[in-house]
Amino acid sequence: MKESNLPLAKHFESLRENPKWVLKLVLAIVVVTLSTIIGALAIDYDELFKDPSMSQQEVEQAKLMGQIGGIIGGVIGNIIGIGITFVIFLLISKIMKSDASGKSIFSATLSYTLITGIVGLVVALIQWITGLSPTHYNIASLNIFDKGNKILGVFNLQILIGAYVFGIMLFATNRFSKKSTIIWSIIYLVVVIGSALIGALFTS
Repeated sequence: MKESNLPLAKHFESLRENPKWVLKLVLAIVVVTLSTIIGALAIDYDELFKDPSMSQQEVEQAKLMGQIGGIIGGVIGNIIGIGITFVIFLLISKIMKSDASGKSIFSATLSYTLITGIVGLVVALIQWITGLSPTHYNIASLNIFDKGNKILGVFNLQILIGAYVFGIMLFATNRFSKKSTIIWSIIYLVVVIGSALIGALFTS
């Protein structure tokens, strides 16, 4: 494969020969945990649990339980998500008959998780600091122009970044052709945006 000057290409290429993963796994768990905690802290629970029939004490208890449940569920879900993502990436590699080892693909999966997770963490931090609840806005999406619009929230810069990192991983670690990389990146966008749109339509 010719050496690529695209951002992150050299990193993902190096994972074929040097697929370190232990430290990255720890860092990935730390990043997704921080993102979950900060995201939970940024949510406007006062509005979520606004119910005239509830006393102030009941509201505070509901808020506390909502935060704790959201954090625990989010952390566990994200950790399971890392495993699911690895299995999907491995299956794609097998379908395309890539010669990348399972260890290299796992290391690449963790790099993907770290990069996309750090982007999500930065977004969550900004929203927490500025007091923008993620139930109302996502500053990385088009719904910044329309409070609470879940459809616009689907069109998200984080998804585009994820598609790019996914494509670079396929190209540099798995050594897919440029054509195959583009096709799989488009499939990634269709699946992720399509799933998000369906979720937004059902919860709107």
